[in-house]
Formats: sequence, structure tokens, C-alpha cells
Amino acid sequence: MILIRRFSEYLIPIYPTDVLVTPLHLHIGQEAVPVGLCAHLSDKDTISFSHRSHGPALAKGMKLKYLMAELYGKVTGCSRSRGGSMHIVEPELGMHGSSAIVGGGIALGAGMALAAKLSNATHISVSFFGDGATNTGLFWETLNFSALKEIPLLLVCEHNGWANNMSSNNHMFADLLSVSKSFMKSFDIDGTDALDVFKGIGQAVNYVRETRKPAFALCKTLRWMNHLGISYDEINCPENVRKKNCPIQKLKTIMIENKMIDEQKINEIIAEVDQEILSADCFAKASPFPSPDSLMEDA
Repeated sequence: MILIRRFSEYLIPIYPTDVLVTPLHLHIGQEAVPVGLCAHLSDKDTISFSHRSHGPALAKGMKLKYLMAELYGKVTGCSRSRGGSMHIVEPELGMHGSSAIVGGGIALGAGMALAAKLSNATHISVSFFGDGATNTGLFWETLNFSALKEIPLLLVCEHNGWANNMSSNNHMFADLLSVSKSFMKSFDIDGTDALDVFKGIGQAVNYVRETRKPAFALCKTLRWMNHLGISYDEINCPENVRKKNCPIQKLKTIMIENKMIDEQKINEIIAEVDQEILSADCFAKASPFPSPDSLMEDA
């Protein structure tokens, strides 16, 4: 969680300089969900992303330097400069591509789950998305299709209460958890609590692995930032709310109270993470841009 947070914060002053050739959808405040999820996934388990892709990619194991290089538009990036932050690819870690279309990754996850079933594979597929994506037809079609075909798909909704700038109260008629239970096993999880995510998502992952049937996990969290860019949403998520619901601070408090860690060790972790970020930045800056004659490669 510290890696995802510090990396996101590192990008904030860089973004206005226009050296990053991609839009940013930062994961600040929502780190517990991808970390708690990916702690239960293997390299073979596949995952498709939402717009807010940095957190899940790093939690799944992507090396920071390849993600940083992709944001700079360099050929050493995870998508070889072709995709930016919304098109994360690393097949060796189960990341076969994502979509910048709202809800598009939901169907990709279903396709990978169907492929696993047809090939008698043992891994599972995860579709990772926000509550704004549940307004799309793809979401409802995937709920129906995955339940009907009994595919090993875990649908993880990172419910931060917003679809871009519209509150879920203004765009969502039904309660997602109640509706999802009509289709499949569903789990209600506190997305601001890393331990609750770890426990709840663990149960969901185990269910899908053992039954080879789909499941739905609703992780209620808070989006600290505006949908796009580097500004904190001071109106809908002011500082006092952020402090109260910070997943890193919650876990830190529990670990210190139970003598699992101390401030010195935490500071050492932060220093190590910051050094990794600086090294990744140097790697990205030193890497070349794609040449014009490579334009039609992979076409």
C-alpha cells in the first residue's frame, strides 16, 4: 500500500510538466482493495483493470520501472509505449490487457474465465472495476453470462461512490449487493480496511477456485482524488474524512498496537520505496522513445 501511495504522490508534481504522455487516474486512498485482492492471486490468475489501474498492476507484481516507463511513453514500458496507464500488459503475471472503455475490462475478465473453463485450467479470472462501470450493459451482460455458464470469474467492484463526477445516489437505482445475489455468491467488504479486504476477498477467491463458479465482491471505499488528474476532491472527500478512512493508517495503528511493527521500521519501508521510485524514474527518463519506423509494429 505504501508503494502505491508514494508512487501516486510522486506523480502529482510531475504531471503538470507534460512529460507524462498519459492521463492519470490515481489510486490514493483506495490502496487496500487491490493489495488485499492480489495477496490471494497467483501469477497465472488473470486480472483485467478499470481506469484506475496503477494500484492493481503494482499489487499483482508489475515492476515499477516498467510502469513508470509506460507513463513516460518509452519503449521499455509494459506496453512498449503503446498504451499508457489504461492499457496495462504483462502476460507473465496474468495481465493480458485492459480497456479504456468504461466497463470494458469486465467483459475481458469474463472471456479469460471462459477460456480457463474450456481449457480445464485451474486458475481464476478477476474483473476489477468501479461502481460507475455498473451502469454499462457489459456489466449486466457479464453478470448474466458468467452465472449462466458457471465460469471461474471474480467480479470485484471498487465502490467509491462516484461515476466520474456524478454521485452513485444520482445514477444507481438498485443496491448492487442485493442485485448481484440474484446471480451469484456475493461478499460485502470494507474497502478502507486492508484486513477486512484480505479476509473477505480471500473467501471470495477461495469460493471461485473451489466451485469454479463466479462470485461478486463489493468493496466500499473512498476516492480521495478527482476522477482524472492530480487534485484532491476537497468537497466530497475532505481532509478529515481522508484521515479517518485511510487504509494505510488503519493498518499501521493495528500493527503498532499489536507490536508487529514500529515507527522506525515503517520509516525504513518508506525509504526503500522512495528509492525504488527514484530508480524507476531514472530508468524511465533514460529509456528511448519509440522510433517512427516502429509505428506499424504489432499492427
